[in-house]
Amino acid sequence: MRKHTTILACLIFALLSCSSEPELTRKDYLTFAEQLARSQMVHNPELWQSDFQQKPKWDYTHGIIANSMLEVYLQTGNDSLLRYVQQFADFFILPDGNIKVYDQSKYNIDHIAGGNFLFTLDRISSKPEYRKAITLLRQQLLSQPRTSEGGFWHKKVYPNQMWLDGLYMAEPFYARYATEYNQPELFDDIALQFLTIDRHTCDPLTGLNYHAWDESIDQLWADPETGCSPNFWSRSLGWYEMALVDVLELMPEDHPQRNDLLRIFQRVSKALLKYRDKESSMWWQLTVFPRLEGNYLESTASAMFCYAFAKGARLGFLPEEYLTYARQTFNGMCRTVIRFNTDGTLSLTQCCAVAGLGGVPYRDGSCQYYLSEPVREDDPKGIGPLIMATLELAKSQADIIVAQDGSGDFTTLQAAVNAVPDYRKSRTLIRVKPGVYHEKLIIPASKENLSIIGDNAATTVLTFGNYAKLPSPLYSDETLGTSGSATLYTSADNLYVENLTICNSAGEGKHISQAVAAHVSGRHVVFRRCRFLGNQDTLYTYEKGSLQWYDQCYIEGTTDFIFGSSIAVFTACHIHSKKNSYVTAASTPQGQSSGYTFLYCDLTADPDVTQVYLGRPWRPYAQTVFIHCRLGAHIRPEGWHNWNKPDAEYSTFYAEYGNTGEGSPTDMRVSWAHILTESQLTNYTPWNLLHPDK
Repeated sequence: MRKHTTILACLIFALLSCSSEPELTRKDYLTFAEQLARSQMVHNPELWQSDFQQKPKWDYTHGIIANSMLEVYLQTGNDSLLRYVQQFADFFILPDGNIKVYDQSKYNIDHIAGGNFLFTLDRISSKPEYRKAITLLRQQLLSQPRTSEGGFWHKKVYPNQMWLDGLYMAEPFYARYATEYNQPELFDDIALQFLTIDRHTCDPLTGLNYHAWDESIDQLWADPETGCSPNFWSRSLGWYEMALVDVLELMPEDHPQRNDLLRIFQRVSKALLKYRDKESSMWWQLTVFPRLEGNYLESTASAMFCYAFAKGARLGFLPEEYLTYARQTFNGMCRTVIRFNTDGTLSLTQCCAVAGLGGVPYRDGSCQYYLSEPVREDDPKGIGPLIMATLELAKSQADIIVAQDGSGDFTTLQAAVNAVPDYRKSRTLIRVKPGVYHEKLIIPASKENLSIIGDNAATTVLTFGNYAKLPSPLYSDETLGTSGSATLYTSADNLYVENLTICNSAGEGKHISQAVAAHVSGRHVVFRRCRFLGNQDTLYTYEKGSLQWYDQCYIEGTTDFIFGSSIAVFTACHIHSKKNSYVTAASTPQGQSSGYTFLYCDLTADPDVTQVYLGRPWRPYAQTVFIHCRLGAHIRPEGWHNWNKPDAEYSTFYAEYGNTGEGSPTDMRVSWAHILTESQLTNYTPWNLLHPDK
């Protein structure tokens, strides 16, 4: 704590004393985010206390804190943050998936956002009850009351009303459900929610949206012609901005309404710049009335806009200058509303406690009403977004930028990796701008603690066309071999790769045979939202004992296209077969704690592919497990193959649990495969699998 306190004291002093905008490093941002999260834990020993609660409550405020804590954990590895969230989840969620103090019959859309963090927690530390709770919250949306055009009511007690807040309460959860449960058709309904409220609440004069809309025009606050509430409230716009950027990140690029949502996000973001305070780069409680008596610079909305701008710029939804605007807002907030406490914690001041419309006592939506609500410190509606905004700024603060057009530090990934000092103890971030990089990338063991982050996997592609039988350029009597054919070859520890396509373009044919996209070893390797494209032997998890995590990745191939000796966990991945053959060929060493574990993955195939095995043993002690996956009709009823090695039937461990889809029935599986029991599932969480020594 003392080390973090000293760093933060220097950081805040620099922000307070610098006449120009200081250049903060990625480490500065990560230190700030981690300390803000640590401060939250000091101020609220139980996460449910974070919204000034005297009794446990399931609500969106706790959900956004939990989500931000998990994101800090994923960036820093601080286990105490994970335990803090786990303790909260395990207190509320019962073994049957029911949630304490949650009442679905109230149809309060705020409660949906309370469970958004469960998708991430379940990938890290999977439990059946987390998945059941997600399904329970999804069921609320199935029967949530709607307007005549299909928009969700904000609450049952607020009939016929849509509020901007409600878009964040439901849609990011809805989008994650659609993505991780492979139901892309749900994005039609998600788009409908945004388009409906925008059509009714958008003010063409300012480009902003009013807080709420009453279809029935029964409410006293509703305009008699439009049904809109009378004012622009910054935090409601903040929720709206965060909902848009989070959904756009997950929405399929070919969805017919995606560009409509993108235009809304860009319009609102541009409009907000007109009302930003020039000195602090923050926003006012009442967005468009800075000089109104009693109006004040409001922290929660400013943090939300900072997050939306930073993430929108990073993902290419907004021009790159919005990243500068986000940095200015962060710096302004540090100077204006962050307090450095004597106990080493941080506090966020000038937070609007709450604001709404209707109810008892009646809230009329007037300027006087919004300015009458209490102002307090450390409100979770500001702490959570500020943590996430800080992490976004950290992601964007690259040490090295790769850009084909010459606008970065290097034009190739290999040159960027070569420039990283050997055995550097602090993390190095390489940002890769969109482009197709035709090169073979080698990351040696000396380049440890490296992050490579692309803007978007669909537009940021690493590709090369070597294959196993290609003659060696050095030895005329040798070929490259399977390992030598890889487009990406890495043996570095603590490697993190995000938003990158890794492709072997050699194709398929008699003389090509094996052609590896990625040859991966090294301890603690993470690939997130990446694509691995190839045919036979696409992904080679090479080294025994190597700990590898593939999260939300797309992996395609023909035969044994996921193979090797490593401990590898695949969460929410899309596994696509292009030929009647085998998905996996594990070569798990004898005595290793685990091999391949697939959690909540979706297995699909080309239309003419109908006979695919889940796996066969490259070596006799192969371990492969599929849990809660969706198995398409292309999976053969027997499931597994012994590779014509009868003895392997006694030494391998192939198992399944809770899978769905046409290929999931187990009544015709080979007799030597296993069905896990529910009690065994605790062994198959990413945390337990990737920490075998703990």
